[in-house]
Amino acid sequence: MRRTNIYLDDDQLRALKHLAAEQQQSLAILVRRAVDEFLARRFSERGDWGERFDALVQRVQSRVPKDISSEQVESDITAAREEVRQERRDVRTATRARGS
Repeated sequence: MRRTNIYLDDDQLRALKHLAAEQQQSLAILVRRAVDEFLARRFSERGDWGERFDALVQRVQSRVPKDISSEQVESDITAAREEVRQERRDVRTATRARGS
């Protein structure tokens, strides 16, 4: 678990402290439960994500020419990623040089 800070208004904090005392639980436990319930609801609403992901993969695959191998696609992606990283390094270097 990781520690984090959240901001609550006075009424929220008062209500949570009341519930925590009533249920003999810590405030942190109540907040974690509330977050768990929120996330579970959100993800259950998106139950079709697997189907949507599969449809996306099919759309992408349908646009790739049949004579290109998966190794070529991977190589192109790796090269493009390196190109972007190099551009970012160049921008950082130029920014530092101007600041000196």
